[in-house]
Amino acid sequence: MEVFFLRHGETEWNRDKRIQGATEWTDLTDDGIRVAESTRDGMLSRGLAFDRLYSSPYRRALHTAQVIGAGLGLEPVVDVRLREISFGPYEGTHYGEGRFVDDNIRCCFQDPPRYVAPEGAESFETVAARVKKFLDDELAPLSGRFARVLAVAHGGILRTVLRLAAGIPLEDFWKGTQPNCCCHIVDISNGRLTLKARSVVFR
Repeated sequence: MEVFFLRHGETEWNRDKRIQGATEWTDLTDDGIRVAESTRDGMLSRGLAFDRLYSSPYRRALHTAQVIGAGLGLEPVVDVRLREISFGPYEGTHYGEGRFVDDNIRCCFQDPPRYVAPEGAESFETVAARVKKFLDDELAPLSGRFARVLAVAHGGILRTVLRLAAGIPLEDFWKGTQPNCCCHIVDISNGRLTLKARSVVFR
């Protein structure tokens, strides 16, 4: 079974280079909506069909899933395990041009093994555990019944999927580009998770 993990469309906080994390209410910009629509159209033009559509509960992901699902004839199934990494007190702070509010959050993005999640935030390992639970408990049982599933989530979740599927070390967590509405494609078969493609753009 193929699983397409898709990053949500652009938000104002993406544009402003602010950490969103577990901030639930940020929504898509007009351009974010247009890119979601063109992604949907690109999937349709390639003849892609999905058996089920999952989404993070956060507005920016759910709106993206609704835009894409409307063209695919699917209603999003919300799963809280797809929510973005919580950065606690760092949410809303800026990260543009390598400027961070303190050295700890700088480590989070530039030297992840040294990051210490503050109260109210999540560690990389906590996030990996909940994403693995989604893969093992929700998706793995669908293998053999479904051919293809789409899951709309967030940048940190897509990078966590790469860790789990391709064994990418934590120190390389943030390496590589992930534009809004790109997909990492994984295969789940016989209890095994493998990476098929990364940062695919359908537009």
